Amino acid sequence: MGSDEREPERDWATWREARLRTVTAPHGIASLTATHWLSPDPQSLDGLDGRWWLDGAAIVGDSFTLDEGGEALVGSRLLRHMRRDDQVALRVLDPEAPSRASVAGIAAYPYDSAWVLEGRFEAAADGATIDSLEIDGYVETEQLAGEVVVTIGGVEARLTATGSAERMHVVFSDATSGGESYRFRFLTLRVLPGPGDRVEVDLNRAFLPPCAFADFYVCPLPPPSNRLAVPVRAGERVVERR
Repeated sequence: MGSDEREPERDWATWREARLRTVTAPHGIASLTATHWLSPDPQSLDGLDGRWWLDGAAIVGDSFTLDEGGEALVGSRLLRHMRRDDQVALRVLDPEAPSRASVAGIAAYPYDSAWVLEGRFEAAADGATIDSLEIDGYVETEQLAGEVVVTIGGVEARLTATGSAERMHVVFSDATSGGESYRFRFLTLRVLPGPGDRVEVDLNRAFLPPCAFADFYVCPLPPPSNRLAVPVRAGERVVERR
């Protein structure tokens, strides 16, 4: 194999290293210790001083306010505003979280260029949305990008994608899910430049959702169209624990 042919594999290896660094950073995905759902009524929260409540969509504490998208460092912990439709939560990310300390790595299938597929994007109507069932049973309204038609394991699939054509998000499961791999995985796609609506579907870059690393996440589950009957032995598989 020539050096040019190995470039995608080297890029993938670099992506893998960056993923692990990001996940296990002091305030990375694996450090989440709580998602506190709030209301206008002041309440005490486990592990945090003072009282906490909502003023509109803003989170108010005894000493500061977090607007939507905001965060604040309290000691070594990072407090982050989270919004889901009309619900608001305070998330706590702690470098000392057991879920972070226990991550030894992210097991993945070996890179295989055969899993770099090309699909066709069929855009949804402007303003279209989809109701996504999340892991805690909540149904959230998300922006629908459209469908990606692609042949996986010899079977045509129509993957429902959220987000926008510039950055589409796919949640899928397959015949390995819940056994060889985590119960579902994520994939980010974009329409390729040039004529037509071609999409690169690189399943080597399928990645684990945040809820694989720590409790208290509210990840979306795969819609029925994204529950594949074929095995996808590509991308991240499971969290390796110490």
